[in-house]
Amino acid sequence: MRTNRSMDALAAKAIHGKTVLRKWLLNVFGISSLRKRIVVFLTAGILGCSVLMAAVSYNAISTMQQNKIKTSMAFDLYQQSMKLTQIYNNLLQVTQQMTPEGNVGHLMESYSSASDSYSRYLLKLNISYNIGLITFSNPAMELVMYYSPEDKQAAYANLPLREDFAMRALPNVAGYADIQYQPPHLSLCRFSDDQVVSVTREIAFSDGTRKVIYVEARSDIATDINALSNSVNMPYVLVLTDREGEVRYSSNQEVFAPGRSLVLKGTSGTTDGYLWNRAESENGYGMTLLLPVTSYNHELYAWKNHMFLILGLALLIMLSIALLLLRLINRPLRMFESEMEALGQGHMDAMSYRTGISEFDRLFDQFDHMKRQIQQLIVDVEQKEKRRHQLEIEKLAYQINPHFLMNALNSVRWLAVMHRQADIDKFVSSLIFLLNYNLGKSQETATLRTETKVMRAYLDLQQMRYDFEVKLDLVEGSYLDCPVARFILQPIVENAVCHGLDEHGKLEISISPDEAAHIATVVIRDDGKGLSQEMLVLLRREAPDPPDPQQTGWGIGLRYVRSMLKSFYGDEARLHIDSTPSLGTTVTMHLPYGKENAM
Repeated sequence: MRTNRSMDALAAKAIHGKTVLRKWLLNVFGISSLRKRIVVFLTAGILGCSVLMAAVSYNAISTMQQNKIKTSMAFDLYQQSMKLTQIYNNLLQVTQQMTPEGNVGHLMESYSSASDSYSRYLLKLNISYNIGLITFSNPAMELVMYYSPEDKQAAYANLPLREDFAMRALPNVAGYADIQYQPPHLSLCRFSDDQVVSVTREIAFSDGTRKVIYVEARSDIATDINALSNSVNMPYVLVLTDREGEVRYSSNQEVFAPGRSLVLKGTSGTTDGYLWNRAESENGYGMTLLLPVTSYNHELYAWKNHMFLILGLALLIMLSIALLLLRLINRPLRMFESEMEALGQGHMDAMSYRTGISEFDRLFDQFDHMKRQIQQLIVDVEQKEKRRHQLEIEKLAYQINPHFLMNALNSVRWLAVMHRQADIDKFVSSLIFLLNYNLGKSQETATLRTETKVMRAYLDLQQMRYDFEVKLDLVEGSYLDCPVARFILQPIVENAVCHGLDEHGKLEISISPDEAAHIATVVIRDDGKGLSQEMLVLLRREAPDPPDPQQTGWGIGLRYVRSMLKSFYGDEARLHIDSTPSLGTTVTMHLPYGKENAM
């Protein structure tokens, strides 16, 4: 239990601390008003949405851009690699025909072994024809020849050579045994400025003569790279490297000059500020496509700028909507605030505001209705105040009149005493006592004993006028001094005397206690004319409010008694009426005693 109480105390302190901190933050940052809170929440919401949109958009654009460029680079590199491999394979097939085992090489063998000049002439023509036929069947083929490394002379070239050509100056990008592959370079043909790739193959004929076969074909690698760079507006660089990673060809020698080492591992990556994608040829050379990281990010930056522009416009639109919403809410609130201030100053004029927003219009209508109700309440209060003042005057008059009456009766009593009129003295004394009790002038507490005395005084007055017999059976006891409701016996006795008894009738009254149940029973019985069944049913009903006009005589007195019993005893007291025409009426009351509060 102690642990639970400690935990509850700590939780209460934490909640109180959070409340205090929240109030402090609201006061420090000045967002206690509804308008400021709307501004803060809208701003926070807009900024949060903008940041989220920017993050998501940037991530999506970055991902798409990376995938786009990397995929494009890989595809372009694959195309160039396949194209270059195809060219090298075609050149290799041509060199195969020029070996001693091939068609042209076989003619060269025959030419070397021919003895007469005519045969050698015909063979020479046939060799040139076959070489021309090879180049004609391959449109990309340009220069084809045999080269003698001993005398450094070319033989059977299909096109004239440059005067300054040097076979050994050609770079090799790959090769094995006697076959070497040269990267793109300027054609050795005197009349061509094309970029070509070439294959050299060293062979030996049966007579021991060694020749080098040189074949070249036009290459569009440089043109393709330039076209690709221009199409995507990115400066691609294509590099061919040998097995040791040395650059043998570069489409941009200012960036990657031939002879530079470029050792790369894997198929893609970043090096020296360049994004690269690499493919390894089956012939042993490496082909790498490179792109500057700045150019790679250029398109991403362009997308980002466009995105920021769109976000800026969206933010401007959202701010405009927020300001409009703020105005739609703030303006009616200010109007309502001014109306509240006017109401506080006592201005009750009706409003005729229409904001166009149904919620605020209903609020203004309710406020107008409230003002009308306040005006009506003020009028009602004024009328009640006037009525209260009038009642005070009437009350004063009512207090004066009984006082005058009692003084007059006392004067009559003393005159009767002075003139020795005992009956008049007795009558006036009983009347004074009865009036004092009924008007509340008597200081006596309402008990059964005092109620009996009042009833006895009334009967004495009536017996001076009427000739009827009264039999009172009163059981003495302490219950007679217990508080009871005031003035409950005399109205019933009055009903019996005035409406029940005949001239020589008899009235029997008995009052006795039930000590066990603490109930006093009062029975008032007359032998008069009794009540009809309809009247008896009417009198037994609970008194209606307002009273039934038929309830005259008996009804008025019983209504008063029932009201007093209800007020004093609640539902504990009971009153019952029995009557038989021509035989009389009996009224029975059961009154709990022992209550401490008298009326």
